[in-house]
Amino acid sequence: MASIDMRGKRYRARIHLADYPLVTKTFETHDAASAWAAEEEARILALRPCKATKEEKITSAFRKSDWSRFKHPDYTSPEPDDSTPLLREALSRYALEISTMKKGRDQEIVRIKTWMKSPLASFTLAQIRGKHLAQYRDSRLALGLSGNTVRLELALISHVYRIAQTDWGFETLQNPVKAMRKPKPPRGRDRRLLPREEKLLLEYCDSMGLVTLKAIIVLAIETAMRRSELGALRWMDVDLEERMVYLLETKNGEKRVVPLSTRAVAAFKTIPNTSGTLVVGWHYDVITGQFSLACKRCSIEGLRFHDLRHEATSRLFEKGFNMVEIATITGHKSLSMLKRYTHLKPSNLLGRLG
Repeated sequence: MASIDMRGKRYRARIHLADYPLVTKTFETHDAASAWAAEEEARILALRPCKATKEEKITSAFRKSDWSRFKHPDYTSPEPDDSTPLLREALSRYALEISTMKKGRDQEIVRIKTWMKSPLASFTLAQIRGKHLAQYRDSRLALGLSGNTVRLELALISHVYRIAQTDWGFETLQNPVKAMRKPKPPRGRDRRLLPREEKLLLEYCDSMGLVTLKAIIVLAIETAMRRSELGALRWMDVDLEERMVYLLETKNGEKRVVPLSTRAVAAFKTIPNTSGTLVVGWHYDVITGQFSLACKRCSIEGLRFHDLRHEATSRLFEKGFNMVEIATITGHKSLSMLKRYTHLKPSNLLGRLG
C-alpha cells in the first residue's frame, strides 16, 4: 500500500507491496505525491503475477466456516425443515458455489460478511421468519444506511433461500424475504455534470500532470463506459483508426462495441502505454478514489464518477440519438433502465420548440 510523509518541505510517496522492492518518489505537493502513488501502485499490481485468483481468495476466506453439518441431502430421503443449515453455514456454501461465479462477487462478499456478523447468522434457515428480517431492516436503516443498500442485502438472503430450494434439496423451505416489506427503492439520481465543473476537473488534471485521470474523465463522458470497463480495457481491443472499442467483459455479461467520438480518440492518444497490455490498468476503486480527490480539490460537491455515465447518456439524447441507438452504445439491456439514467436539460430543447 502507499503512504505519504514529509521530508523537509517536500512530500515523499512510498509504495510498500509484499514481495516487491520499496518504491519512493518526492514531490512538491501532497496532491502530486498522492496521485503518483495511486497510479504507480495500480501499474505495479497490473504487471506483477497474481498469486491467487479472486475465486481462490474467496474460497480461503470461507474455508474456516464450520458447515460440516450442512450435508447434501440424500435425494431418497429429504432432510426435514428442522435440519436446515444455520444461515452462516448456508452463506459460506453460497459464497463458495455461487458468489465466485458472479461478476459482482467482491461487493457480494462484503454483504455476506455483514450477514455473518448478524445474530440471525446463528439461526437455521427454517427458523428465520419475516419478522426477524423486518427487525434487521429497521436496525440497518436506523444506522443511516440507504434503502437501496438494505434492499441489496435482503436480495442476497432471498437468493440464498432460492438456491437452497432448487439446488440443495430443501424444496419445502419457505423464503421469509417474501413475507416482509422491503424498503422503498431510491429515486434515480439526476445529477448532471455542469460545464463549469467539467472545466475545473480537466484544468486540475492539467495542473497536476494527471494525464491518465484526465483521459479517464473524458472517455467516461464521451463513451458512457463504466469505471470497471475503463480499468480493464486492453489496447488490443481499441481500434483508433476505425474509432471503435470492443468490450468483451461488461457488467451485464454481454459483449459491446462502442463507437468513439473524435474527442475520445484524442483522449486515448494521450494515455501513456506503461503496461503494454492494459490501457489504464487501474482498479475501479482507484478510479473512484482519484476522481473523488479531484472533486474535493475543485470544491465540487455531490458528484460521483458514475454520474459521468449518466451525463454521457443524456448528451447522446440531446445530440438526437434514439433509445435503440443509445442502448447499443451504453449497453443498457432495457429501455426502461435507459430512461432512468437520462436527465435532459430543458434549455437544450428550446430550439426545437420554436
